Amino acid sequence: MNNLYVQRDFGEKINAVFQYIRQHYRTLLLSLLYIVGPVAVITAIASSVTASNMLRAASDIQADPGNPYAGFLFMSRLFSPAYWLALLFSILTNVAVILTTYAHLHRTETGQPVTVADVWGDMQSQIGRMVAYTILMSIITTIGFFCLFLPGVYIGVVLSMGFAITYFEKAGFGDAWTRCLNLIRDNWWATFGYLLVIVLIVVILSLVFALPEDLFGFLSAGKLLPADGLPIWFIIANVIGLVGRSILYSIIYLAIAFQYGNLVEQHENISLHSAINSIGTAPTKPRATDEGDF
Repeated sequence: MNNLYVQRDFGEKINAVFQYIRQHYRTLLLSLLYIVGPVAVITAIASSVTASNMLRAASDIQADPGNPYAGFLFMSRLFSPAYWLALLFSILTNVAVILTTYAHLHRTETGQPVTVADVWGDMQSQIGRMVAYTILMSIITTIGFFCLFLPGVYIGVVLSMGFAITYFEKAGFGDAWTRCLNLIRDNWWATFGYLLVIVLIVVILSLVFALPEDLFGFLSAGKLLPADGLPIWFIIANVIGLVGRSILYSIIYLAIAFQYGNLVEQHENISLHSAINSIGTAPTKPRATDEGDF
């Protein structure tokens, strides 16, 4: 049983993330593979088709540079049905990682049994809310990045807490936005530094899953793969890379959850209020067993 609402310093928050993974990696990994895996596979296949379409369009342009319709051809190949499918399922993949991670965390925190079916059942009611929050956050953060980059960084860090708020407090976007601003007040730099370290760790770990894509690129450049085998190898490399990275992203969302619990405890003393409310409800030990407890 884990306690989310605890004040932790920088090192304790990082330790909490990896201690949680050490304790629950079997059920967490199984849940991610069964729930996130199929969505990530569809995303990878659609992305591979989109990339293949773009490469063919670029090759056609090089073969016929004077074609006045070259630009139109490239755009039509880019914004194909596969592109929109990849975009949709990339959002769903991210949402699946968030919800699977938080449903798993919630069940372990409350001492409930954790199975794939339990996690899936808990997260279903939150899918629509989390999709809406993810899309709106992405739009606002992207606009911020176009405004000289720094506003995007600031907004991204602030709204990152909204993933945990949306799940654990079942808040809509407006309430989550307000809650983010209130919680992160005077804690922006601490949150930024903590998440930066976690993201760097995940990026380093994810290099392992980039190896198949790098190998594919090397073999393709050296013409060591048969032409008719390129698409399937490309798809396999993308599937391995995307599924692996998606699983690792759960580390980031766990880190966000522990920072959320830390900030809530700082502002609201959740654990203290819970202890006060439990006075008189917990069974007391017999006096004989109290003797000697110091």
